[in-house]
Amino acid sequence: MEILKHIPKGLSTVNRYISYLFKIMIALGLTVMVGIVFYSVISRNYLNASIAWSEELSRIMFVWMVFNGAVLGLYYKEHLGLDIVINKLKPHQQLIFEIVSWILIIFVTRAMILGGHRIVATIKNARTPALGLPTYIKYLPVVVAGYAMILIAIENLFNSIIGLIEHFTKKKVGEE
Repeated sequence: MEILKHIPKGLSTVNRYISYLFKIMIALGLTVMVGIVFYSVISRNYLNASIAWSEELSRIMFVWMVFNGAVLGLYYKEHLGLDIVINKLKPHQQLIFEIVSWILIIFVTRAMILGGHRIVATIKNARTPALGLPTYIKYLPVVVAGYAMILIAIENLFNSIIGLIEHFTKKKVGEE
C-alpha cells in the first residue's frame, strides 16, 4: 500500500509544475493577445491600415489559451459537473464514481490525443496564410493539453483508488 502512495505523490509534484507552467502560458498569452488585438483595432480605425497577421495570431493564441484553461480546470477540478446525486451517496460509493469518472476521462483524453496526432500529421507541411507558420501549431494544443490532462487524471485516479482501499481497510480494522 505504501508503494502505491508514492505514485500520486510523484505525479502531484509533476502536475503542480505543469499547472504553474500553464498558468504562466495563459497569462503571457492573454497579455500578448490583448496587445495584438488592441494594436490591430487602433491600426484599423485610426491609421486606416489593416494588419493581416493579427487575426491569425490572436486566433492561434486563443486556441492555446482555451486548451491551457481546460488543463487547469481539470487540475483544480473546476469543470462543470452535476454532483447532486453523488453528494447523497456514501463516501465509498462516491469514490467508486470518482474512479469510474477518472477512467472515462483517461479514455476520452486518449482519443483526443490520438485525433490531435492524426490532424498534426496530416497537415504537417501546410503553412498559415499570413504568418507562414506551420498550420499544425493551431492543433498542437490538443495534443499538449491531452498529455497534461492524462497525468492529472492518473494522479487523481490513484488517489481515489487509495482512498477506497483505505476506506475498506479502516472499516475492517474497526470491525475486528
